Amino acid sequence: MQTALWDERFSKKVEKGSFEDFKRRAEAVSTEVYLTNIKDAKTILQEIFKRENAKNIIAFKSSLVDNLDIDKIAKDMNINLFFEGGKKEANIADIGISEMECALAETGSVIEWSYPVWKRLVSAMPGVHIALVNSGRIVKDFEALFDLLKEKFESGHISFITGPSRTADIERVLTIGVHGPSKLIVMVIEGGEQ
Repeated sequence: MQTALWDERFSKKVEKGSFEDFKRRAEAVSTEVYLTNIKDAKTILQEIFKRENAKNIIAFKSSLVDNLDIDKIAKDMNINLFFEGGKKEANIADIGISEMECALAETGSVIEWSYPVWKRLVSAMPGVHIALVNSGRIVKDFEALFDLLKEKFESGHISFITGPSRTADIERVLTIGVHGPSKLIVMVIEGGEQ
């Protein structure tokens, strides 16, 4: 349902942005960025799970998440995987994995449209968030993005996620990961829309 809505919007003329522009801006705010295909993405996920010593992963179901066989990878690596739940599961999660609606090249942000609370928990609660984006969904700038958004949505919550969580609220000292993930990993997947 939600995917179909975005597919329809991207089938219209959308001013696309380049992966290189997106990557440069995302890395400038400490985001780890990969351009990969489905097959290689599975290997990258395994490496990330191992590197982060993941014991518990939460994910929001989508066609791209399904195509990556995260459930099989987690099972093979003896990692607990939750596709639904609440605060309890989100609080114990080492990694959250969710598909983003698009990426914004102008700022290096990923855009999440999420009516379900679970999707917001997946992207905000674990220490590491892996954001998946179809390569054909990199939008050039805010103007192009707002052209996509100008049609009224029934409901939902739109988040612009730019880098890991950071704040300087505490004595004006920059602190990473206080209000959200301390690491943001964006995997731009070629051929993920199939």
